[in-house]
Amino acid sequence: NEFRKLKQWYQRRVRGISVDDYIGVIRDVIALRKNLCILRNFHELKRPHFGSGNQVQYIDVWPLPPNFNSTHIEDDTTSMFLLQLSCILHMVGDWGATRLRVLATTPSTELGMTEKVQLEEILRILRIDADVFTVPLPGQMAAQSMTEAERYSTFNQLMRTHSNNTIVTFLYLPRPPLDEVDNGSYLENLSQLSEGMPPCLLVSGLSKVTTSEL
Repeated sequence: NEFRKLKQWYQRRVRGISVDDYIGVIRDVIALRKNLCILRNFHELKRPHFGSGNQVQYIDVWPLPPNFNSTHIEDDTTSMFLLQLSCILHMVGDWGATRLRVLATTPSTELGMTEKVQLEEILRILRIDADVFTVPLPGQMAAQSMTEAERYSTFNQLMRTHSNNTIVTFLYLPRPPLDEVDNGSYLENLSQLSEGMPPCLLVSGLSKVTTSEL
């Protein structure tokens, strides 16, 4: 009953927030150099369930930004924050019976093999038990003629093909636009990323959250 009241209060509050105010909050949090998580589709969250005949369920991490270019994960605080958050969830109660998957996009299969080895080494150093997969980006995403909205839609379709047994997905939160005129397009991009996906956490990390010094 208390949860239902809290949910109704939250829904009333959200309806009263304009697009500019919503994106403004995101922009301000990042400007203050605070870590940030935005939840999408969590009204559909289902806790892990296991029994005879059940398929393996996954916590998925897409640690690269959806700007469709490869990057060095170890130098990116958001990527490392994504790995830390997913690892913490994987250590809690029934979530430990799921499998943690790290899915890194790559421009080509050849480059993907190198990225896979690098990712596995990072996870070994951080002592995170996860399966690593590299996912080649569709060729059309390199086309200059594609609009930003089309790229996000294509990226969403790519993720959905790998999410059949996924319970929760951790995603890289794109940086908000500098110009408020683009706020509407930015919010549409966030919706495109999470459309039809399992519950998602879109994450921005600006503080170092991992260390290998211990």
